[in-house]
Amino acid sequence: NPITINFYKLQQIFIMKQVLFIFIYTMRYKKRNRWKSGKEKLKYRVWRINVFALNFRKLGLSRWYVCEKCNVKRKTTRIYHAHHIKSWHKFPEERYDKLNAVVLCKICHNKFHKKYGYKAITDPELIYEYLK
Repeated sequence: NPITINFYKLQQIFIMKQVLFIFIYTMRYKKRNRWKSGKEKLKYRVWRINVFALNFRKLGLSRWYVCEKCNVKRKTTRIYHAHHIKSWHKFPEERYDKLNAVVLCKICHNKFHKKYGYKAITDPELIYEYLK
């Protein structure tokens, strides 16, 4: 049905606009960031938006953002971090792949790095072990 398809497309556009609005106006960057240029920063922003949009549609049923460890649900991304499965430094070709990420709340993200430390940089499988 053409009306259903158009409604679905409008809904997707609306969700993406919401996500863009959230990131443009609420996302803060540390002074000591890893971007060499504005182009890299933009790539990172787009990657992060895509990761959260995927989480929103896949796990949140287009209503919530969901922590993949503790299943905390929120309407905004304020308490969430997009964590690279394969390290930023060790796998540069996978940096901006939206499937190379999990969404964790700040608490779970900090617990992960406290538990595994620098081992997580060399072993991407540790995140799957942690999520069990």
